[in-house]
Amino acid sequence: MRKVLSIAASLVLCSVAANAVGTTAGTTVSNSATLSYTVSGAVQPTVSTPNAATFIVDKKIDFSLVHNDAIKHLITTSGATSVKREFVLENTTNKAQSFALTATNLTGNESYDSKVDDTDITNIEISLDGGGSWVSGTVTISNLGVDTTKTILVRGDVPNTNVDGSIMNIQLEAIAVTSGTNAEVVTGSGSDGTLSSDRKDTEDVVLGEGSGVTTFANVQFDGKYSAWAGYFINSPVLTLTKTSCVYKDVVNGVSSNAKRIPGATITYLLDIENTGSIDASDINITDVLPSELDGSTVTAVKMNDNQADCVCTNGTAGAGTDATVSVSGQTVNVSSLTTLTSKHNCVTLQVDIK
Repeated sequence: MRKVLSIAASLVLCSVAANAVGTTAGTTVSNSATLSYTVSGAVQPTVSTPNAATFIVDKKIDFSLVHNDAIKHLITTSGATSVKREFVLENTTNKAQSFALTATNLTGNESYDSKVDDTDITNIEISLDGGGSWVSGTVTISNLGVDTTKTILVRGDVPNTNVDGSIMNIQLEAIAVTSGTNAEVVTGSGSDGTLSSDRKDTEDVVLGEGSGVTTFANVQFDGKYSAWAGYFINSPVLTLTKTSCVYKDVVNGVSSNAKRIPGATITYLLDIENTGSIDASDINITDVLPSELDGSTVTAVKMNDNQADCVCTNGTAGAGTDATVSVSGQTVNVSSLTTLTSKHNCVTLQVDIK
């Protein structure tokens, strides 16, 4: 007697959604099979599985976060406020997913794009609506859709104590969280939040994201992803020096032999040097004259070539860039000055000794 056996399987999928990241988490997959056979050429009754084999597709959390500005280090200036950087978060999980976002300064002199962090920005805030509203601390994106991106803005203030050439690097970190909370999702957890081995009838969670750029203990498959952005400070660097020489006295007149006797006229040279990488404008100088000088005699003058001790090197002598000089009692105010990068700008004042 000869038996011939054959097995035919039928696959039934319930609520399956096909998309770029695979079958939607929570989908029930049902699979049944039938068996047919013959005995000595006679077809026998079909044998079917009494129940379909079913399981629920688990959730693979996968996402990325990238810095989205064209420039890795944005050029800014000392004292600038609300300087923005842009990031993009993409959810490639096979289901909607919530994320908690935190922006921080890097610490420990990290290097980003070969630029070592040496200072911090302040007042860090995050916006999820294109800059319409800003929040400090942790911000949550609830149920970001499958294959959906979200643009995130981060802004901060540059302290005016920072110097030309300083580098500030920041980090934005996204963490996969349970919807409605900021509780981190743990790999191997189920919809009830408990850890377990594989359960065919429960939607379990698998963390499947990369590590991103990070200073935290983030690694691949830990539910965290981070991106960096930087600032490069361009600022003027100003120094002010003040020198004096005698222009004339009541005995020798205008002469190289003039001395600093009562009634003599003294020339003061105020020399502003800018060694920074950008120009400085709206410079104001306040000079309080000592009581030995007569404030009522102050005048702004051009440099006199024979006053060798009062020389403005590599710059403009005299009132320079349309400086405004005003006197109130013994206080001299010089305003509206501009000093170009790698240049000097000088103002000369004359005043009599009492």
